[in-house]
Amino acid sequence: MSAKTSQEVLIIGGGIGGVATALALARRGMRSRVLEKAPEFGEIGYGIQQGPNAYRMLDWLGVMKDLEPQAVFTKSLILIDALTDRELTRISCGEPFRGHFRAPYTVVHRRDLHGALLEACRRREEIALHTSKDLASFADREKSVVAKFADGSEYEGGR
Repeated sequence: MSAKTSQEVLIIGGGIGGVATALALARRGMRSRVLEKAPEFGEIGYGIQQGPNAYRMLDWLGVMKDLEPQAVFTKSLILIDALTDRELTRISCGEPFRGHFRAPYTVVHRRDLHGALLEACRRREEIALHTSKDLASFADREKSVVAKFADGSEYEGGR
């Protein structure tokens, strides 16, 4: 589907992957509809380690400035043998690392990452967000897909 197609993209699931996908599509001028099964958008879990490539992608999506105050900027990566507790290797994540990879190595909480992505989606008119949408079935048509939900609603999206 090209950016000029008027049909929207249906995204089933509003977790980190779903809202990040919607935001990336919006940056390309494409409309999407995120349909989340839960009654509200949210994320559970713990921290996520982000290599420089993830940092750069989140920066491109426009959310790193919101995440930086909560992020931990790792000074070193240390690999330790779980059985002997012996340090196997240490990788410095200082300025040479940042210069080489053009971004830092960071750790963020899942909730903070999801929240920043979700807020960025809410600011985009190309993105429609829905909760309490439990997917019941879908029909693959020649040029579209129709998703039907347990509440009786249905949405059509481009292929």
